[in-house]
Amino acid sequence: MFRSFLIVASLLFLVSTTLSAQSSDRLAPIPNVYLDCSSCDVSYIRSNITFVNYVRDQDDASIYLLINDLATGGGGREYTLIFSEIGPQDGRSDTLRYVSSSTDSSDERRIGLNRYIKIGLMPYITGTVAIRSLDIFYEAPETDLSDDEDEIVDPWDNWVFDINIRSNLNGRASETNFGLYTGLEAERTTHTWKIRARARGEIRRRTLDVSSGTLNINRDWGNYWHMIGYSISDHSTFAIFSSASFNRTNNIALHSYIAPAFEYNFFPYSEFQERRFIVQYQLTPMYRRYYNTTIFAKDSELIMSQELSTRLRYDQRWGRIDIQLSGLNYFHDTSINRLEINPSFNIRVMRGLSVSLSGRYRVINDQLSLEGAVDPDDPENIIRGGQRPTSYDYSISFGLSYTFGSIYNNIVNPRF
Repeated sequence: MFRSFLIVASLLFLVSTTLSAQSSDRLAPIPNVYLDCSSCDVSYIRSNITFVNYVRDQDDASIYLLINDLATGGGGREYTLIFSEIGPQDGRSDTLRYVSSSTDSSDERRIGLNRYIKIGLMPYITGTVAIRSLDIFYEAPETDLSDDEDEIVDPWDNWVFDINIRSNLNGRASETNFGLYTGLEAERTTHTWKIRARARGEIRRRTLDVSSGTLNINRDWGNYWHMIGYSISDHSTFAIFSSASFNRTNNIALHSYIAPAFEYNFFPYSEFQERRFIVQYQLTPMYRRYYNTTIFAKDSELIMSQELSTRLRYDQRWGRIDIQLSGLNYFHDTSINRLEINPSFNIRVMRGLSVSLSGRYRVINDQLSLEGAVDPDDPENIIRGGQRPTSYDYSISFGLSYTFGSIYNNIVNPRF
């Protein structure tokens, strides 16, 4: 009996070992990941998440990871992580959202993002050899997570404030530049309301020795801006803007307005990270007072403008498209207007090859604050940085990138 038992036990052990070996043989190799994130610390991610291979081109990847981020109310960041399985057929797709607070340091923020990347990768590696070396750890939180978030007591009621000040001083034998900047920002963001306010200003002084003597240049400016937005639905928002500002360089002693605005997003705001098609309309009655009489013989004026703008943006596996178009005109004279277009493209053409194109073109017919008694071509006016009349301006940037060689991008070497 004992001999028979040993024979049966040995057979069972051999069968179990064989099945285990066969099961291990069926495990897929370590997956290849293509990481698409313009604001991530990619070296940190590759150094700390080593159970996958990182590749330079998505044609070599089995997992495509797109990470977008937006500012949250209060100065934090919300990261949207979209995991997509690449294969002959549409595979698994998952989305995670990680929110860091305004008090997080950059190191705390990247540690938190890494944790969400690891969690998101788990379903994609359970059938691969990477599972052999993985483990799961859980740290019990200090507070009870069973409490509903809505019951959290916030003594600040979602208000966040930021105060900053900075200065600079530089010069040389015939020139001195001094600047003092200060700013105060306040923000409150909920699912229904978005309230933002900021006050900023700068003292900018330049002393320049020229052949005719010493030229003192004053480029002070200041601005107060306030916005209250109310979420009407998952597609639309109503807001009221107000502002008061001055700018010596632009000959504006006071520019103030209160403007209602409406925004409609053809896609739900919940898809804002991946795609958006927004149309905005703003009606702006304003009061302007000038330091010097303008070319329109105005020392001050009360006028009204309207602005219609739209933005279409896609962030997809094939690249990014971002097109902004806006037009503005004044009711008292429709020939006083401005049209602006800002296109930006970053398209993956083929394996290893991508093309980028961005630019801006503005039709400018609204330089209401141009000084009438100043010669714009006067060298002293140019040195002062004063406005010069123009009917348009533009900028354009084109780029072509082709990468070839090893498909892997795993190793991080921080030397030098």
